[in-house]
Amino acid sequence: MQAVPRIETASEVDNQGVDRVEYVVDIVNLHKAFGRRRGSSYSTLKSSFLSWFSRGPRILDSHINQTVAIQDLTMRIPKGSSIGLIGRNGSGKSTFLKLLTGIYKPTSGRVSVNGSIAALIELGAGFHPDFTGRENLFLAGAMHGLKRHEIEDKFDAIIAFAELSEVIDEPVRTYSSGMFMRLGFSIAVHTDPDILLIDEVLAVGDAGFVAKCKERIGQLQKAGKTLIMVTHDLDSVERWCDEVIWLDKGVVKDRGHPRRVIDAYRFFIEKEEEEVRMETEKLQSTHDHLSEERSGETPTTERWGSREIEITQVDIVTEEGRVARVLHPDDELMVAIDFSVNSRDIDLNDIVFGVGLTRADGLQVFGSNTDIDRVEFGMPKDRGRVCFHLNRLGLVDGVYGIDVAVHSQTGYPFDYHKGALHFSVRSDGRVVGVCSPERSWQVFGGGGIE
Repeated sequence: MQAVPRIETASEVDNQGVDRVEYVVDIVNLHKAFGRRRGSSYSTLKSSFLSWFSRGPRILDSHINQTVAIQDLTMRIPKGSSIGLIGRNGSGKSTFLKLLTGIYKPTSGRVSVNGSIAALIELGAGFHPDFTGRENLFLAGAMHGLKRHEIEDKFDAIIAFAELSEVIDEPVRTYSSGMFMRLGFSIAVHTDPDILLIDEVLAVGDAGFVAKCKERIGQLQKAGKTLIMVTHDLDSVERWCDEVIWLDKGVVKDRGHPRRVIDAYRFFIEKEEEEVRMETEKLQSTHDHLSEERSGETPTTERWGSREIEITQVDIVTEEGRVARVLHPDDELMVAIDFSVNSRDIDLNDIVFGVGLTRADGLQVFGSNTDIDRVEFGMPKDRGRVCFHLNRLGLVDGVYGIDVAVHSQTGYPFDYHKGALHFSVRSDGRVVGVCSPERSWQVFGGGGIE
């Protein structure tokens, strides 16, 4: 039987008189599953009432459909640390936070929390729409464990931070969603919590208010509070957190230094996206082939030309020859175009190959061809490959398509492929626009450049 670790307090010392680490969260063999009996709703008043009189342990039996959110999770979180939780949707991140706050109860295992919690999970979830902002503030403060005089002492600061002094005595049903969430955020961060839980709620207003929220969180960190953050914004995780936990299907897949874990997570996601995209293209190719066999015709919606020279295959390949569908701004781009010559009546010295890049919304990002770039090449008589190469891709995050074509110098089309294939770009930064060029900054003091 595994020994159950206990929370060690800062007052405890080892035999050498050295202070031990204080843990504010202690989790042992935590398991959380959601379930319902087949053919029934998740819960009814009758079933909830009867469950109180059932004997024996409350376990999910074979007649219940189960969804496992957290599996046998054991971890400790030290006081004053900043932890980022990352993972795909459905990986158990939000469930984990709700288990810490007591919103959910474990199916099995133990969750111990040493200190008060402010949970920025569902801001304003307990507000009554017909109560005024003032009334809801006192109600929420009481729910956070504050006495009335403590709420009164903090009242002005809470309202000033939320920027709601002019409407605080209006029913909150008249508030905009931004006002509603600003009040909830302000109440939570003014309760002086030991542990702050954040779940994708920093976008609670305009840019100025978001900056103020982040500044407040930074102050809590400097005061030694523990921060546990759930977000898909990996840049924020790296900036705010000193450790990252990667959850995958309720299991800790990796844990450690933010840069290392985030890089491993990005690589995992990109590999998964590439596999899904390749499988989708394979299925689409099979579907198109079957459609051609049934109709006896070749679809021409995204392809046209005489086929005297035919493009037979288009791929994005790496230097190692591997097919790629997920790239980064600093990656090279190599588009390999395989073709066959089907007619002996054309002038092989009159051939032009072209490549174009388009964004998913149809914006043309780039286009060129061998004639524009004054490329001289010997055209084979039967089949061959032409490769288009960019030393640096230089695109920001998004989905892009590649158009390829072969035509005569007069523009006569032999084979045009619009959207021959698609690829994704993933980057670490938050550059806006379309391109991400190589760049640098210089700062000069005094009178500037002399």
